[in-house]
Amino acid sequence: MLLKLFRSARVLLFLFALVAASSFSSSEANAQYAATQAPPEDFKTGFDSITEEQATEFLSVLAGPQFEGRGTGQVGYTKAAHWVAGKLAEFGLEPAGNGETYFQMMPLTRRIPVMDKCKILGPDGFELPGESNVGFDRYTDAGEVSGEVVLLKINGKSAEIPADVELRDKIVIYVADEAAAARAPFSIARKRPAASMRVIEGTPKSIAQNIFSGRRRRSTSVSGTISDAAVAKISAALGVAENWSDEGDVAETDKEITITIPLREEAAEAPNVIAWLEGSDPELKDEYVVIGAHLDHLGIRNGKVYPGADDNGSGSTAVLSIARAMALNPIRPKRSVLFMWFTAEEVGLLGSKYYTDNPILPLENMTCMLNIDMVGRNEDTGEGDTDSDNEGHIHLVGSKRGDIALHDLVLAANEHVGFEFELDMESVWNRSDQINFYNQGVPVAFLFGGMHPDYHQPSDQPADINFRKITSAAKLYYLAVYGAANHGRFEANPSKSK
Repeated sequence: MLLKLFRSARVLLFLFALVAASSFSSSEANAQYAATQAPPEDFKTGFDSITEEQATEFLSVLAGPQFEGRGTGQVGYTKAAHWVAGKLAEFGLEPAGNGETYFQMMPLTRRIPVMDKCKILGPDGFELPGESNVGFDRYTDAGEVSGEVVLLKINGKSAEIPADVELRDKIVIYVADEAAAARAPFSIARKRPAASMRVIEGTPKSIAQNIFSGRRRRSTSVSGTISDAAVAKISAALGVAENWSDEGDVAETDKEITITIPLREEAAEAPNVIAWLEGSDPELKDEYVVIGAHLDHLGIRNGKVYPGADDNGSGSTAVLSIARAMALNPIRPKRSVLFMWFTAEEVGLLGSKYYTDNPILPLENMTCMLNIDMVGRNEDTGEGDTDSDNEGHIHLVGSKRGDIALHDLVLAANEHVGFEFELDMESVWNRSDQINFYNQGVPVAFLFGGMHPDYHQPSDQPADINFRKITSAAKLYYLAVYGAANHGRFEANPSKSK
């Protein structure tokens, strides 16, 4: 009971500090959703610098065409990581990665198809070079794959493959319209083909396949893209009518082709992006608060770019906005702040796990971790509530699992933002990066906007982003970071003792 009273007293002291720093008069200019109170004067410069215009600028770049969906191990992610690092240098934040850089490099192995040796072989001596005709994003460990050919036409968002069409161990070549393009690969994969190749116009490109330490999985199937010109040649060799798709949705053959895919492997790396804002108290500045978001998304798959505007361009934008705001604000927090943009979240929370396994700064000096993932859309699950019903709502996840003072601190910061918190999404608790910090005994809080129909789809685009929600989330955590950095030590969570 005494410990509980002590924790409550610490939060009340933080609240009192906020009261003393502001008039607590209602301010329509600062209101986001519900009626709010003006931000404390000490934090106002940075708070007011977080704007929808600034967030739009950041997100339009992060989810724009030049970064190609920021797939870990892909060129687009590397470009995005360097762009974020450049912004941090512009803001004046210190690099906190390896070797006085903004990067902590996570090792991986990259597998690359040797396209000038790749071939497609068919009946009666048919041979087609792979280069300029096919592109791969998944390869078989065996280096080649063979099977009878099935050609499919898949149209419409909800289009299904006929149940009586057998695809197991077949080479599937399919045409999909834009509505079906995202769903089709998964529908086909469930039927266990030997290969699945989407027909595209133009020249297909191969994507390197990444192998992460301790996570190598044997691949027995192939997927990628194939040019329409190549399909015409293969169809002729198999005796399939050139206009097969005009006659129906399926053309099955009893003839086989073989795709050979020689591979080479090379050592590679993918960076976490890390920056440091030193605290103002000489005796406390070695202690620090972490605020982070994953920078990666799905990148290019089956010839389609997955921009990841909400997941997690929105969270990356929010953390970048907070970093800029704290650099601009004349009053520094007592403890330091470590800003992090994680790699490889989408393939198993690997970037944050790599950091907690290989910390650059002592984990025992970390007082808490605040995570932001998908805060750019209103939740729309199709199960009652709609997008418009959730305009001012956001999920706060995991903040009650450790020191309740951290939860109360976030609620106190919200007095200046006006979200309506929902505490009902603990089901996503272990699906984002905060879990790796929690498992090290660090108290955490996870801000999450909720699911929507464009989750993990090519349609997760900047045009559908709610920039008001991003900036409100950023303002909330901006104040929460200050509160946490001035608060003092939090009680370690019960999952692990430091």
